[in-house]
Amino acid sequence: MIHPILFLMYIQVPEQLALAKETWASLVAQDVEGELLIYVLNNGSSAETVAWLNSLPETAPAHVKIHGVHYSANISPLLIVNKYLAEIFKEHDYVLSVPPDVILPPNLYREFLRWPRGIVTGSQVPNRDFPMFEESHVVSEHTPMAVALTRKWMHDALLRLDGQFNEKEYFLYASDCSMALRLSMCGIRGVQLDLQYFHQASSSWRLLPPEQGKIITDRADVDRAVFERRWGFKVSDPAYMEAAMDINFRG
Repeated sequence: MIHPILFLMYIQVPEQLALAKETWASLVAQDVEGELLIYVLNNGSSAETVAWLNSLPETAPAHVKIHGVHYSANISPLLIVNKYLAEIFKEHDYVLSVPPDVILPPNLYREFLRWPRGIVTGSQVPNRDFPMFEESHVVSEHTPMAVALTRKWMHDALLRLDGQFNEKEYFLYASDCSMALRLSMCGIRGVQLDLQYFHQASSSWRLLPPEQGKIITDRADVDRAVFERRWGFKVSDPAYMEAAMDINFRG
């Protein structure tokens, strides 16, 4: 059996690269049976990052297959995600999406697969010493999407019902929140497990030099403004969470 992973990154400084290497180690340590097919998508990262990525096929375990793609400049990650989700779902029924600023327990992928929901997520924690849960349990239908298992049927259903999967103009900030509302609007429910993993949130801009970080934060401000115009409230408003959890929400 083949288990696909979508591993997308924008890395510019050594601190980001060091964390991405830890993420990679936790990816190839996933204890699912069969092969891991990892789509390594470089979204305009540094030359040092490219050199490391190019070395991965030589050092990867035998059960890990790599599909590497390099973009010379940073573009909307959702444009890339839309493209490769469509490609992956031509042959596979699910995919695990992972950013380069997390550390996963080795049973995360296996536990996610146990839950027959359209989207399955875990519980983010800000420390590396998270406990290992041998068996996960549902804690919420709220789905923080830093690390998420997405199933083909959910992807295809959302396309049929709403015309698109991810927003095209967003940069992965308010876009996650918009996705949660569109899922509720279409009657598609996700699930969040108590399975914990480390997430150094927003490292894509927090660790960047100020001038580069400002480019990312400016994009985030645009995302939030687009979100507010579309839905009528801010991401930070209590109305957002109420709508995302309301099975009768229709936009």
